[in-house]
Amino acid sequence: MNTRPHIEANAVEKGVVSHDDAFAWFASFFAGSHYLVPIFSDSNDGITSVASRSAFLFDAIVSVGCRAEQGFNSPTFRQLQSGLREHLTSLLITCEQPSLEAVQAITLMAAYSENGYMLISLALRFAAQLGLHKATDQLLAMHHNQDLPGTEERELYRLQRVWHGICNLELFFSLDGGHIPRVTPRTTPRKIRALLSHAECTAVDIRLLSQVELNLIRTDAYSDILRHGGASLLGDESTIRTKVHDTTTELSLWLNEWTRVVSRELVEHQRELALLNLHIQYDWALITLHLKAVSASGIENVAIMNDFQKEMIQRAKDASTRHLRHLLTVSTSPTSPSGSAPAYLNTFKWTMDYVWAKGAFSILLVLRLSVLLRDPVPHILSLLRDAHRVLEELKKVTIGYIPYFQILQTSIEKCEAAIVDYTAQQDIADPSLAVSGPAESDFQGYAPNQFTFEWDFPGLNLKHMPLGWQDLFVDIDNLF
Repeated sequence: MNTRPHIEANAVEKGVVSHDDAFAWFASFFAGSHYLVPIFSDSNDGITSVASRSAFLFDAIVSVGCRAEQGFNSPTFRQLQSGLREHLTSLLITCEQPSLEAVQAITLMAAYSENGYMLISLALRFAAQLGLHKATDQLLAMHHNQDLPGTEERELYRLQRVWHGICNLELFFSLDGGHIPRVTPRTTPRKIRALLSHAECTAVDIRLLSQVELNLIRTDAYSDILRHGGASLLGDESTIRTKVHDTTTELSLWLNEWTRVVSRELVEHQRELALLNLHIQYDWALITLHLKAVSASGIENVAIMNDFQKEMIQRAKDASTRHLRHLLTVSTSPTSPSGSAPAYLNTFKWTMDYVWAKGAFSILLVLRLSVLLRDPVPHILSLLRDAHRVLEELKKVTIGYIPYFQILQTSIEKCEAAIVDYTAQQDIADPSLAVSGPAESDFQGYAPNQFTFEWDFPGLNLKHMPLGWQDLFVDIDNLF
């Protein structure tokens, strides 16, 4: 396959950034971001090698590092972003055969862009054009042929890593963005286990392959739920119940199997963070699974849901509560040797908008569901305290304006106001008949534009509206 790069002037050669800044930001990228976009190789992608092969990829890596260190609104970051758009425009206009480095650069742009879904689709197209989708099968066939050179085998492992990294991002953007996945990674659990046993496999590969397998489980579940829901008011409840049960079992097996794999990591802080990531991903999958099952019924009012639907809401809330606790889990790391900082939140200076969105949504959701399910006030206040802790920790690691940080802050403020209304209802003999006050109604209706137009996280349409006889005449449009 032809993966030769196209060389242009990079940001250092153009005088946009100094050599020292570029070196520091390149190093920053590989201190955190490469775990989130695992499409690189330690042996191939050092700063000298990348700079000699592709200005586009060099500038993309430096840009992400600059964002982590200088912030989203940094003038230099904005200038670097403009340069990346020029690289991409040049590539598209000249219609040149894309190089592997160009595919990697576009994937990075997708990971840290508001237009991520469109850009990752472009990266997928170019990756397929280069034949990256064939790399896994070629590698596994070669693995049993001792006559072929090891360098070619290492190159194929590198290419399958890029392919799986692109597919994984596309699955994330599709599953949580309300899209049907455009492509499958053409892999199976057995192929993934074979890749795990390969000598080239690293801790970054383990993280990537675990996510690919998880997203394949999610894709199968969501497709079935979508197929059986919505045909009637309640959908095919027994079929959906069975699918949720089977998927929950699959997810538990996934967590147990990958926990055993990750536990072999010798470096303590890397092992702890990897295990924490598994639990966060597991609970996110449970949250979305159970809320997708509820959304299939078409009913949004918790007050009139049947037992199955309420059970799904409760399980989603339990998973979101654990998710919040995981965000605050403390472990020792090189950047926090005292063990005082939450390990997961400590990585947010490098994180993608998608992860920011998930974090902000998960906290809004757990607060919202606790109110909708009429949880005791002390429990909701405990969740609010944890949400405040997340907010304070993120203040320490973020630089500049980040929209999802503002969403998180607004969610907490609206929930605090809603608690005043909610507390006043606790003296009512039947709390299920209590009518929401204006602050609680405002909190229940809070739906940030990013969660409405950019993502399709389930559950924000849920509300609690008691069905009294007067409601039939006053607010019939909002009952369902």
